[in-house]
Amino acid sequence: MNARMVAGCALTVGALLFTSACKDGTEGGQKEASGGPAATKSQSPTSATKTPTAVPSPTGTMAKMPAGTNPGLRNKGRLTVCRGAAQTPFLTSSGEVPSSNGATVGQVKGFDVEMLSLIGQRINAVPQFNGNVPVDKVYNGEALKQKWCDVIGGISTDSKAAFPQMSFSVPYFTRKSAILVQGDARYASLDELVGKRVGARTTTPEFPDDIDTYNDKHSKKITVQRVEQDELLLGMLTSGRVDAVVLGNGQAKYFAALHKESNLHITAEFGKTYQAMFAVRKGNSALLKQIDAALADAGRNGLYAAAYRTWFSEEPKSVPPTG
Repeated sequence: MNARMVAGCALTVGALLFTSACKDGTEGGQKEASGGPAATKSQSPTSATKTPTAVPSPTGTMAKMPAGTNPGLRNKGRLTVCRGAAQTPFLTSSGEVPSSNGATVGQVKGFDVEMLSLIGQRINAVPQFNGNVPVDKVYNGEALKQKWCDVIGGISTDSKAAFPQMSFSVPYFTRKSAILVQGDARYASLDELVGKRVGARTTTPEFPDDIDTYNDKHSKKITVQRVEQDELLLGMLTSGRVDAVVLGNGQAKYFAALHKESNLHITAEFGKTYQAMFAVRKGNSALLKQIDAALADAGRNGLYAAAYRTWFSEEPKSVPPTG
């Protein structure tokens, strides 16, 4: 995987890591007889996953693509998605359900699924996830080149030019690092975490995070306890084992929204900014144009904001721009 691609499951921003759930890119299912990996069924997040409560507000409906438009899909009526390494609250799998032929398929949900569903409404296609494509084939462009999927979801990059085999949509989420605390604690920067008990995700020397970078540059170090999963960070914070955790702002917003009874707060967002985007095969301008139009439409009609409130329990500071 190219180091310039940032995975949502790794984010604290600056740490280009994958959790074990992301490494093989699989979610069950079986391969098609034609040789290409098969797609698995997607599912709306509100039907099987605990999510924050959305604040009701008026919304419009998605505009349809112009009559006669061909978005160049792998299969008509189906938007086949290869996932990047993003996890909750962007993309996650939870449980398995039997398919009609007795195999199992993953249930995929998250904020990205909401966005893909809105895109599907515009192009009259149901999003389905292909869980059989190895993650290296996703990021090197082979999955798109071989048409194993139409779009890649759950990725961010700091350089579109580093991936000449892909074309990227307009951005739909801004990723940064965040400090999450419980109660009245207020830490506005990493400097204020010196001397505190801090939780963060496991890193490697090849891919340090913001805390690693800070400690390399300062004589007074941040004492950090590393764990493999964001959910473990949440438990450390709510049990009082740490004073604060540093993680991706998307995960931090989601935890604060989902566990309001725990009085969680984000006290700072910092670090390098990455824009989450969908990627399509280079040259598939027909599909890219419809994805951009759908995201812009959702920004105008309120459906983007409604999905944002559902997963992050706050108003978005911006909406997807027009292409």
